Amino acid sequence: MTEAVTLNNVNVSLDGKWILRNLTFSVESGEFLGIIGPNGSGKTTLMRVLLRMLKPQEGAVKIINASALGYVPQSRQIDPETPLSSRNFVGLGLPHKFRPWLTRHDRFVVEEAMEMTNSIEFADKPIGKLSGGQRQRLFLAQALVKNPQILLLDEPTSNLDPGAQETIASVVDQIRRKRGITVLFVSHDVNLISRYADKILYMTQDSYAIGAVDEIMQSSVLSSLYGMPVEVMRVGSSLLVSFANSKETAASICVHSMAE
Repeated sequence: MTEAVTLNNVNVSLDGKWILRNLTFSVESGEFLGIIGPNGSGKTTLMRVLLRMLKPQEGAVKIINASALGYVPQSRQIDPETPLSSRNFVGLGLPHKFRPWLTRHDRFVVEEAMEMTNSIEFADKPIGKLSGGQRQRLFLAQALVKNPQILLLDEPTSNLDPGAQETIASVVDQIRRKRGITVLFVSHDVNLISRYADKILYMTQDSYAIGAVDEIMQSSVLSSLYGMPVEVMRVGSSLLVSFANSKETAASICVHSMAE
């Protein structure tokens, strides 16, 4: 298969501190890569590198079609009194210069994206009046109207309730399979990601590991990443992670919440 994204020995330093060190991995076209790790591990920096907002000091980044990137942020500040309709908000993502009207093709593309993200039911509602989960579906729809080949999602479920989190992840996976889009999905929750990802990239401040969920979520691998004993326990179909010499749970490392 074709490699959609390839990083080779990428190093990024900010304010004299190394954030990414010798990061090397590839993602094949149509693959779902989950990116997890604690705060400060470089996940957002990686997103900025992929979006070409940040240039590495060293290393190479290759993207099969950088102009066909779709991006969904963690959240956006939207005034509750914003009168812009959901449909018009999605239309702002169309890949052409702003114009005060939409062509028949534009309307079709917007409607299709909203159908795919299960957001057509509130297409005429003001975006300021929607819930967090509904807005995230609109952010996803707005990214899709560009017809991206690669979709980058920077913790799009972090402020949502468990039901909304599952909805977003499921919708992303359905779209990925239907359109053959490559997905890089940043999350704190390995139990959510493991239900959809082909493999995960687990990042810490000093190191990283990439592979299938069962390969990475092992005590030996995480202990090596964190430089201290880490226990990985399976409870049913869920994972619990904790420091081996402490009663502190995964919140101290990376949020691996229990599946519903």
